[in-house]
Parts: sequence; C-alpha cells; structure tokens
Amino acid sequence: MRPESAAWDRAAEVRDAADGWFRVGAIDKETFDWINAAYPDPCVTPSIVWRVLTMAMVTAIILCTLGACWIAIRAKDAGLQLLFALAAVACLVATERMEASPRYARRGVGGATSFWAVVLLLLALGLFLADTMRLRFDDAIDIVLAAGCFAWAAGSWRWGNPLFAGLSAVSLFLFLGRLPCGRVLWIAVGAGLVLLAARLLDTAALPPSHRRSMMILVLLGIAAVYVAVNAYSLDKHLLEDLRQHVWNREAPSPALFVLSWLGTALLPTAVLLWGIRARRTFLIDAGIVLVGLSIVTLRYFVHVAPLWVVLSVSGAAVVLLALWLERTLRRASGGEISGFTADVLFSDERRQRVLQIGPVVVTFTPPSTSLAEEKGYAGGGRFGGAGASEKF
Repeated sequence: MRPESAAWDRAAEVRDAADGWFRVGAIDKETFDWINAAYPDPCVTPSIVWRVLTMAMVTAIILCTLGACWIAIRAKDAGLQLLFALAAVACLVATERMEASPRYARRGVGGATSFWAVVLLLLALGLFLADTMRLRFDDAIDIVLAAGCFAWAAGSWRWGNPLFAGLSAVSLFLFLGRLPCGRVLWIAVGAGLVLLAARLLDTAALPPSHRRSMMILVLLGIAAVYVAVNAYSLDKHLLEDLRQHVWNREAPSPALFVLSWLGTALLPTAVLLWGIRARRTFLIDAGIVLVGLSIVTLRYFVHVAPLWVVLSVSGAAVVLLALWLERTLRRASGGEISGFTADVLFSDERRQRVLQIGPVVVTFTPPSTSLAEEKGYAGGGRFGGAGASEKF
C-alpha cells in the first residue's frame, strides 16, 4: 500500500475504535474529540450498502463497455487477447487514480476496477497460452493458476484488499492440488501458511487491511489442511480428481483411513482450543464450523439418523451450550471468567450492521437509524482481551 493509504487505513481504524469506546462509555467526549483530532481521516467513507451498489454499477459499466468494444471490432484470437489486456491496463490505471484520492478511495470504485483488472489480465494470459502458444489445456490452466496466485497476492499487497489475499490462496491450493502429491502439499503448505500468517496478525508494521488479509490466510490455511485430512475427502478422492494426469483410482489403505479420521476429529478441537487460548473469535467460529463438518462426515459413514436430524440435534446442542455459558458467565464474579464475558462489546455492533445489508439491498429501504446502546464496558483491546477482536 502507498504510505498515505496505509496512514488513512490506520486513522480510520483508530477512529472507528474510538467511536465504539465512546458509545459504551469507555471514554468521555473530550477524549473522543482528542482522538479524532489526533488521527484525522480525509477519506470519504459511504455506507457499506452504497459501496456494494457502487461496485455492482462499476462492474456493469466495465462489462458493457468491454462487450460493446468486442461487438464493434469483432475481435478474435489475438485481437481478443489484446482487448482483454488493454481493458486490464485501463482498470489498473483507474484503480491507481481512485486509490490515490481520499475522495474516491473508499467508495467501492477502486475495488471493482482492481478486481476486473486482475481477472481480465488472467483471461488474456489464458487465451494467449491456449490460442497463440498452443499449449495443452491442462498446462495452460496450471500456468494461469500460478500466475493468479502472484497477481492476486500483488493486488492484495498493493491495495490492501483481503479478498485478493483469499483469491491468491485459493489459486495456490488449486495449483498444488493438480500436482501428483496434492494432498500432502495441501497439508504442508496449509500448515505453513497458518503458522506464517498467524505470526503477522498483530504486527504493528502492517496496516490494518494487511492484517485482515493475514486473518483470511489463516482461515484458508486451516480449511486446506482440514479438507486434506477429512475422511470424506479421502474416500471421494476430492483432491486427487484435481490432478491433470490420469491416476489409478485405488481405495485408501485402512491405516490411512485411521489417520484421516484422527485428523477429522482432532483438527476442529485444536482450532477451538487455539481460538479460546488466543482470545480470537474468528478462530473460535472456525472451530465450531469444523466441528459441524466433522459431525456431517461422521453421519456419512455411520447412518445413525437422517442428516436433518443430526444437524437439528447438533444445532440444538450448540444453542444449549451457548445459553449455559452465558448464564455461567453472568453469574460469575465480576461477570467474567478468565477474560471471557457475556456482555456484548462494541466490536460486535459491526456484525449487526453487516446483518442489515441483506434486507436493505433487497428492499432498498434505509437501514436502522440507531443501534441499541450498550450499557457498561467489559474489557477489550487489540490483544483479544474479553473476546474482543484485534484492532490496530
């Protein structure tokens, strides 16, 4: 990211945190005004609904313009490759101009143009390899996936878009899955990605957007390892089917199945314990999701009941456990146990706003004018105290 973009990103994160602190009464009006004055943010930040609609509109403009140009010149083969390449360059230039302006940096225009810049560039590369270089389809796919890994990673690093970091990791794992030892590579690279990204989650040298990208990489690394060790994935040869070469479809050995079942059972537990110990809610959420997937995997091999019954019972068990934990925390001394509290922190209000997006977009009605005021203050901070998410 540009130094000025990183500074805007940090200022916005501090101001957003200060706004939450002020709403819950953790700081007074004088301190709130001082923080806003100390961390000025010149960027115009519309609501997330407006940004989503802007991205959709810009996407429609790009695709319609591209289609009109194709119809006008009837481009084929090399001409189509050139058209995609020129469109990608135009989107790159537009992105750079938008991201450099505090007036347009957060309006959603740069996000749409940067996304289509990378997509069109990869399309041009794929057509060049298939039509001009006459490479085999599988070889062209491998090169495009490898190039996509680097292109999305560069875009994430340049513009601070966590989505691009996720697309880079997906491209990487798809490429690795096409190699002869894809399952082993998914485990090794996924574990390495988790360890590397986890070390950078709280690195002060990185702007907040890059740290959110590290969080996405941690989640995708965990997902890759889980898919590789999952018993259903092993039984159905999900990763082996990604290979570009023909392979013998042999049943896994019993010893390999035992190891796979151990991984299916132990990995969700390990992620849950890691999230609880590190006070990171996204890891706790990931662990809960993996537990649910492991239960579904068990139901596939052991038909104890219909799937809907298993899911209903599991969901009810999770709800009862949550109610029991909330009751235990509220009855504890000081309303917390080992830093965990049942009080809603101001960081959770962001999730409530996200849940409002769907109805607002569908009905085109204004979002709720106010959120419920939270009473009191219970812990929190960038190191995850009291279950709060990371901040600066």
